[in-house]
Amino acid sequence: MVRYLPIGNNRLLVSFDKDYRIVDMYYAHDQAENHVVGHPFRYGISVDGNFRWIDRSAIKYMDYLDDTLISDVKYTVGSIDLNSQDFVDIYDDVYVRKISAKNSGNSPQEVKFFFHQDFYIYGNDIGDTAFYHPQMNSVVHYKNKRQFLISTIDGSNNSMDQYAIGIKGFKGYEGTWKDAEDGKLSFNAVAIGSVDSVVGHTLFILPDETKDLYYFIISQENLDSLVRLKKGLNVETLRNMLRRTGNYWTVWNEKKQVSLPQEMLALFRKSQFIIRIHMNNRGALMASSDSDILKNSRDGYYYVWPRDAAIASYALTATLHFSAARKFYDFALSTISDEGYFYHKYLPDGNIASSWIPRIINSESIIPIQEDETSLVIWSLWQYYQQSLDIEYFFPLYENLIKKGANFLLSYVNDEGLPKASYDLWEERFGIHTYTVATTYAALKAASEFAKTFRENDLSEKYSLAADRMASAFEGRFYSQERGYYARAIINGSPDFTVDSQNMALFIFGMKDPADPKLRSNMDAIMQKLWVKGVGGLARYEGDMYQRVKDDNQIPGNPWIITTLWASRYFAMTGNHDRSLSLLKWVIDHSQHSGVLPEQVNPYDGSPLSVSPLIWSHAEYIITVIELLKKGISATTSAD
Repeated sequence: MVRYLPIGNNRLLVSFDKDYRIVDMYYAHDQAENHVVGHPFRYGISVDGNFRWIDRSAIKYMDYLDDTLISDVKYTVGSIDLNSQDFVDIYDDVYVRKISAKNSGNSPQEVKFFFHQDFYIYGNDIGDTAFYHPQMNSVVHYKNKRQFLISTIDGSNNSMDQYAIGIKGFKGYEGTWKDAEDGKLSFNAVAIGSVDSVVGHTLFILPDETKDLYYFIISQENLDSLVRLKKGLNVETLRNMLRRTGNYWTVWNEKKQVSLPQEMLALFRKSQFIIRIHMNNRGALMASSDSDILKNSRDGYYYVWPRDAAIASYALTATLHFSAARKFYDFALSTISDEGYFYHKYLPDGNIASSWIPRIINSESIIPIQEDETSLVIWSLWQYYQQSLDIEYFFPLYENLIKKGANFLLSYVNDEGLPKASYDLWEERFGIHTYTVATTYAALKAASEFAKTFRENDLSEKYSLAADRMASAFEGRFYSQERGYYARAIINGSPDFTVDSQNMALFIFGMKDPADPKLRSNMDAIMQKLWVKGVGGLARYEGDMYQRVKDDNQIPGNPWIITTLWASRYFAMTGNHDRSLSLLKWVIDHSQHSGVLPEQVNPYDGSPLSVSPLIWSHAEYIITVIELLKKGISATTSAD
């Protein structure tokens, strides 16, 4: 299920599906815990006694408002035309929906709004409590230190006039949302265990009259804080929250001024803030907030993969969001191992996350890593330094992050000078992979430049020579003259010549010139073997089975956003702008109208597959657009 509109403030992240239902709500100081995990919060309206739940069939338009992190949703129920704006306040941990309702009919209308809450606090429905708070005229859901207050207020400062609290999903109880369908709630005041709630608010709207209603959820760690914030909320403060949140994201999103066609520009700007709200206050940059993948794998993407985060931080750097990029580098400094490598993935608090990578293979102990993740952090740091020249920031990082990581890479090589075996970027095979070689080469060259900058010339030369030796060994071991392209890996001493998009790393990270005849031949094989006929886009590799829709030997695998963007970059670098732009347009065409990009798409109908949004996809889109700008699309830029 696509997450269509994520909004947040780096402590509170709220996501909607295409039916305009809240389906994920992360809240904690480090935005670590999902308290909804895919269970929808329904939203219903009764007009003159006729009730309906709002879903995509009622929605005429659903997008972000003017490239801000505020929704813009238009829909109609009976004679009532409605426009909603959802946002998470930039300062306080308050989610707000402002609803403007206009009576376009010829007679007065009684309009009842019903807002359903289906919390799974701390990710489960065990031991939750919901109760009506009479002094606050609000409903509160809580468990331990996660507490949520729900209420409404209209333009006349009237608050909610109905509520119901009950049991859901247990012993045959569907939930209190059913109670709303007759327009009358039960006023049941408390329930424990697996609970949900509904609050109602009635407006009387004259013909051609427009009235505003605010629905809000306050998130705090204790009841006193909830009450304190609730007492300060009135129509004026909520209007001010909407104004300041819109102003903040407008200013934030305009740091990188570029001249682009509107469709391309809109996704460029949206990609920036979609990345940003997936980073918490510790600098942990999560791969995706889409929890729907839990239904298939019982584990999700809400982790920090250093690879994804490093590439996303490069995208933030390229769009001049230096302070945001620094947050991730601070996180990296706090999580790098004593040995100088990064583990598979991390929790939002910096602890090591779940991992399927073993520590022993064929009776031999291994380090449970994907080496490219360590390499990419170092490479990304150099990209940041080249833009910022921030010596003062980098001086403490040089010893404890850059040199520590580079020295590990320097030591983790075989007799030929190639990286020792680790897992690949696709997280499927153990061996020496083209992507790992290319990213490690780039990291050693970056470390060499850092060492030169800090006047350690002997160390600089040592890193650079190791990178050159690695590139030379790769050329001898991976290229097949007979096939005309590079192997994707050496596994158990033998080359694997499965055509794989990862080989585009050779030009992306500067190990090979994109005009090199061998690389051109390799790209020919990639475009020929991996292009998905019909829907278009590039698969990861021949015979990719991940999220496979059905067995079909005509389909190499599902098309991925990032692989198609890599190809767009190649054609930009080699002067084929038309081909590059056509691939970029394919990506834009396969984004949601809201701008959310998935990991991959269905090879038969082009619909999103796997998690959506995927931060890696958004980062690669930003990077690809900037590559195009460098190659001739007119642009103006400014930095702070």
